[in-house]
Amino acid sequence: MDAQATGSAFSAVSCIFAGSAVNVPGGARVDPTHHRLTTGRHTAPMPHDVDDTWDRIEAWLRTNAPTTDEHLGVPARRAEIPPVATLVGELPDDLIAWWRRSCGTTDISAAGLLTGYAPYSIDQAVDCRTMMLRIAACEDDAELAELSAEPAGSPCRNWLPMWVPIAGDTSGDHLFVDLRPGPERGCVMQWYETEGASMEPKWPDVATMLAEIADALEHGTDIAGVRPEVLDGTIHWA
Repeated sequence: MDAQATGSAFSAVSCIFAGSAVNVPGGARVDPTHHRLTTGRHTAPMPHDVDDTWDRIEAWLRTNAPTTDEHLGVPARRAEIPPVATLVGELPDDLIAWWRRSCGTTDISAAGLLTGYAPYSIDQAVDCRTMMLRIAACEDDAELAELSAEPAGSPCRNWLPMWVPIAGDTSGDHLFVDLRPGPERGCVMQWYETEGASMEPKWPDVATMLAEIADALEHGTDIAGVRPEVLDGTIHWA
């Protein structure tokens, strides 16, 4: 089913994954058994195990926020991931591992899992990227080249082609993974409808984002001043 945009919010698209290794640019593959990115020369462990972290999140939601749990998307299909890499460059292994466990939502208003942001399916992510490049891209080629060469995590008021939207809210704000070069490549940043990406990265990577969400759910800790609350089976942050 195609994703439909309502303002900046998207209705969810369910995805299905079939479990063999996934090729990504540069000859890398994602090992479906160990959830790690392999290049043929070495295997790079993730800072937090996405698979274990997602197990923690799902277990907490099933018990405490069943409505949100019900609306989390199913895993991405094997064939859906490489086309995204074609658009934006090599994808971080933790993002691929997360999409392989859960991809998007079936109700954006019920699944604000990521401190109020609802995860996008791959179709939604691609649609959002297309929309943002249409309405917020830098139109000067020389300036675009300069902005794109800035280190990942650098503030920017234009939407850049190598940004991957991964979640959004109903007010036009998004979370995205910054795939510009540099040591912060793969960091998670916030896009505000009126300010662009004007702040420092919210998380250093997707794996850390999910680990902090799991900790906040299990222990009631805050993330940037907000804590998880449950109302009628649905998670909220306040």
